[in-house]
Amino acid sequence: MSKPLDSTRLQELQYAAKRVTTRLQHSSLSDFLADEDLQDIALLQLVVIGEAAAKISEATRQRHPQIDWRRAAGLRNFIVHEYAKVDFALIWSTITQELPGLVSELPAVLMQVLAAEKTNTSSSV
Repeated sequence: MSKPLDSTRLQELQYAAKRVTTRLQHSSLSDFLADEDLQDIALLQLVVIGEAAAKISEATRQRHPQIDWRRAAGLRNFIVHEYAKVDFALIWSTITQELPGLVSELPAVLMQVLAAEKTNTSSSV
């Protein structure tokens, strides 16, 4: 079985980021803090984002340093291993203040990665 391409991981990351920002766009911090279902949705999607970010190749990470790959993976690790210590106000801040920038950056990164993968595939045939 072959390793998933960076483009696949970026698509997973993009889908999760859009899903959580869309789901929470009409919520307030107080709504979020009072709704365990919203919190669960947010945590799961942040875990997906972090997992995908952690599996992006070093070459792609270096070509796209505007994305904080380590921080995304680190947040995933914290949620998974220190779940009892999660600060939901901080999670809210991450989703509302940082994810929109990631969502806007990802299409261009994805296009560049897809082009590079296509070039690599064409040259290896």
